[in-house]
Amino acid sequence: MGGNKPILTIIMRGTAVVSLLVAAIVMFVSYQKVEAESYIFEAKYNLWTGFMFYAIVSSIGCIYNFGILFIPSGSQLWKTIILLDVILNILVGATSLGAAWQTYFLVKDGNIYVGWAPLCGVVPHFCSKILASLITSTLGFSSTFALLMCTLHVGVDPFLADS
Repeated sequence: MGGNKPILTIIMRGTAVVSLLVAAIVMFVSYQKVEAESYIFEAKYNLWTGFMFYAIVSSIGCIYNFGILFIPSGSQLWKTIILLDVILNILVGATSLGAAWQTYFLVKDGNIYVGWAPLCGVVPHFCSKILASLITSTLGFSSTFALLMCTLHVGVDPFLADS
């Protein structure tokens, strides 16, 4: 199993690193302050727990995928990396992205049942940054998920061929 890593693996990990890094940075700097006649309204990512969780997990995903790029292809760590890829995809995809997208729609549309007004009309620049971050991170998640599916197919397929 020695040799170089396939170029597709490097491209997909690189895509994940760049997209998760951009998503985290955009989320961390998302801020808008609006001054109206009688009030000052500030919108920051850390005012919503879903956005904070998402920004932290995106950072972890970026660091993890960047570190994986430096592991040699013949290393015994690759068996553990498959498990870590599954855990990371669950964290990034199922929990972090799900919570962040739901929080974004709550901020964008409001909730008439509890009397929350939509905020994107008040802070459109903030909402644009959040949306860009979510789209970029979804691209990173898709890249890591496709890489995981390819890895599982290659790793599990030999076991299925003998049956």
